[in-house]
Amino acid sequence: MRVGLLHFNHIMKNGLIGWDAIDTWDWKPNYGDMLVCAAILRQVEHSDSKGVLFGYRAPKNLDYVVMRGSTYLHQEFDFDSAIATLESIQCPVAVVGIGAQSAGLDPTFLDGHEPARRFVSMLAERSKSISCRGAFSAQVLERLGAKSLRITGCPSLFYQGAPQKVSIPPLLESFGRVGLSIHSELGNSIFCRDGAKTRALHGELISALEASDARYVIFEQGNEVELKLSNRKYPFDVRKAAAAYVLERIGLSGKMSEEMLISRFVSVLSVEEWVGKGRDLDAMIGFRFHGNMVGLMQGLPCLYYVYDSRLHEFCELYKLPYQNVEEELSPPITKMIEHDWEAANAAIRRCYDELLAFYQENDVVLSEEFAPPS
Repeated sequence: MRVGLLHFNHIMKNGLIGWDAIDTWDWKPNYGDMLVCAAILRQVEHSDSKGVLFGYRAPKNLDYVVMRGSTYLHQEFDFDSAIATLESIQCPVAVVGIGAQSAGLDPTFLDGHEPARRFVSMLAERSKSISCRGAFSAQVLERLGAKSLRITGCPSLFYQGAPQKVSIPPLLESFGRVGLSIHSELGNSIFCRDGAKTRALHGELISALEASDARYVIFEQGNEVELKLSNRKYPFDVRKAAAAYVLERIGLSGKMSEEMLISRFVSVLSVEEWVGKGRDLDAMIGFRFHGNMVGLMQGLPCLYYVYDSRLHEFCELYKLPYQNVEEELSPPITKMIEHDWEAANAAIRRCYDELLAFYQENDVVLSEEFAPPS
């Protein structure tokens, strides 16, 4: 089978999906996109495949196309380029995990957007079903005319195949090792409803972890300033200047030293390194969806701080613990320990089953590692 890979923007480095330090690129690799690409490529058979990005014509003689789902349904997306590419595709298209994004949770926000309606219509014409990431995205898709939807969440959750059950590690309450995913550059946009409150909560959370018994590390995730802070290739004065900038952004100037913040940060340059560093922890908390996902996929508890429709949608879908950024900070370890993880495990399993059903009804050939036993 000759497979087209639509809008896969991953980078191969030494046989792995990885990247050089982002300050060496004109185009900045998105770590979350890299993880989604890696997950789908582990799930589907693609030994004979050709890639195409939106805005370009698809190769001919394809049996079907797998389209990487992402946040396509929003006011700023280039629908014209995506439509031009879809018009060049004359075979079935399986779109995995498409999502909608708005500052709030109003599913009517694209009702009058004709390019969005055309985009969704073309996907529906070329597929037996559409995989979407949650209930909000499903509502938006239905309002744009889509039918036969399967709510599968994000394929990255099944990077390692069938889901691992989440449980509380014995040492989490007393000597837990916690990973923190941050997003210090957030400002008000469709991706964040209140940048100032979200950044301030970063500082409150780090201060709370400093005052607790938890051992924690902070993951950079593709932000250039955070990379310079965390990566030892940079001169120390550059790292200190980056740390000072981040401390100012999150309200910790004068409350935490640049050296202390630097000591907490870790940098990753491949998906496997990212997943491996997550494996060494007892929990993941923070502000980045895929930043916490590297723990959740490995059975670690996680806690999200929610500032947009995407995070809210995923937390509701997977039955995960979360806190809205407008709320007063709750003790994160306690919140995870007291959470109903059996409900979360059942919800995650339903998403896995839905993803398998989606692949099968769209005739996608699965890899030997991912395909369920016959």
